Parts: sequence; structure tokens; C-alpha cells
Amino acid sequence: MSSDPLIPTPGGSAERRPAVWPWLLLPLATLALFFALRAVKKDPPLFSVPASDAAAEPAPGGESGSH
Repeated sequence: MSSDPLIPTPGGSAERRPAVWPWLLLPLATLALFFALRAVKKDPPLFSVPASDAAAEPAPGGESGSH
């Protein structure tokens, strides 16, 4: 006798149906990942410096070019 559920057995036992849960789980996981990444892309960064403030700050290391 074979242990494979898809090969019919001569004993007349009922065939096992293939699992359905992967066909439901994969699309749900894909949609969840899509909306999560979309939300991350839409939200502004948490620690961003506006361009006007970044241009106004002096360069690190002092104002003179040499020491």
C-alpha cells in the first residue's frame, strides 16, 4: 500500500481532497502586504528635515574652512 493520498488504494477507501487553505491564505497575505506597503509609502517619514531648515544650518565643524 502507498502512503500517498492521491494514489487510489485497492481497499476502496475514500480519496483525500487536497487542502484548500493555501488557496485562501496566499491571496489574503498578498492583499495584506500590498495595503501595508501602500500605507508606508503614503505616510510622511517620521524624522525628516525640511529643505529650508537644512539649508539654513551651518556645516558641522565650524565656519572656517581650515584649522
